[in-house]
Amino acid sequence: MQSGRRSPSAPNNSQAVGGYDAYFGSYTVDDAAGTVTQRLVGALTAENVGLVLTRSMQVSGDELVIRLDTASADGTPVVRTLRWTRAG
Repeated sequence: MQSGRRSPSAPNNSQAVGGYDAYFGSYTVDDAAGTVTQRLVGALTAENVGLVLTRSMQVSGDELVIRLDTASADGTPVVRTLRWTRAG
């Protein structure tokens, strides 16, 4: 199993085709730092298994936003944004 730690400004953590990526694992939240750290147990891209990724997060009301400053395969800067809204 590969192990590593990437910062929010690290290169893209996937070799996604057409922008699709998938993974699962455990996570911890650091409210004071405004971060979520994910430990990838399984992933669409095998070399991502074992990675530890720390990303910035913000909670406002019923919304959670996680942002990752990364880069595309050609080095172009990209900001990935994941946004969840609590269902009422």
